Amino acid sequence: IRASVDRARAAITKHEKKVGKGEKRKMIAGSVPPLTECYFANKVPTSVNDLIPQYMTVVSTLLDCKVDILLAETISTSREVLAILRSISGIQKLGKHHIPPLWISLTIHDDRPTKLRSDEALEAACQTIIREANSLDLPLEAIGVNCSAPSAISIAVPIMAKIVESTKIKVCAYGNCFRTTTSEWMNSLDEDSQGREDSCTKDEIKETDYDGEGYLTPDAYAKYASNFVQSGATVIGGCCGSRPKHMYAVVTALRNVSGKADITIV
Repeated sequence: IRASVDRARAAITKHEKKVGKGEKRKMIAGSVPPLTECYFANKVPTSVNDLIPQYMTVVSTLLDCKVDILLAETISTSREVLAILRSISGIQKLGKHHIPPLWISLTIHDDRPTKLRSDEALEAACQTIIREANSLDLPLEAIGVNCSAPSAISIAVPIMAKIVESTKIKVCAYGNCFRTTTSEWMNSLDEDSQGREDSCTKDEIKETDYDGEGYLTPDAYAKYASNFVQSGATVIGGCCGSRPKHMYAVVTALRNVSGKADITIV
């Protein structure tokens, strides 16, 4: 973790020496990941308390490195988020660290985008997370979805935007850029679901949206990103399969989105 933060900080310094600091300060988001295998909610311990000690170690290390944002991402169950929030609260009570803004990003079924990969309802999970963060007096700045098909995220973003519309919480969205969705890959490992297709994305797939290696093209992903913004997201990024050229296309496209709010690119 320490080496990763050092490299990120060095990359920012190198960039700023080359092109200048620009109008916005470049920030480092410290990733707080799932402790078990990504996506497989059944592998997550059922007790929130069992998760807290490891999360306290991860979060404390990131805070020692003075990251600008704590980003819990690719989270498939609400109990993981509760463990993360309670870990941060425990650290906050010790009074040794400043707690930076907190972003929570969930991963959803690509073929059932109103549900987390744990089958929990996305809306209910978001409400639980916001309520818990408020009760612990934590600086929850953004909540969103990542590591899911862009077409699924397009359905999830309006749901989340409605939940936070009366708050100052932002919505974040950053999708995968693979032709094969995570849900399809997970189904391929399950003998009982062999041959099942991803109903959410199949109707939207166009051959011209993908390159010869099965990656979503930068222009195609930029169209999705523009849709995320139009639906209420203001923190936009790219997840698995995205490359610098995807984010360049996103930044270029978002310059032309009418009525856009202040957008953060991650």
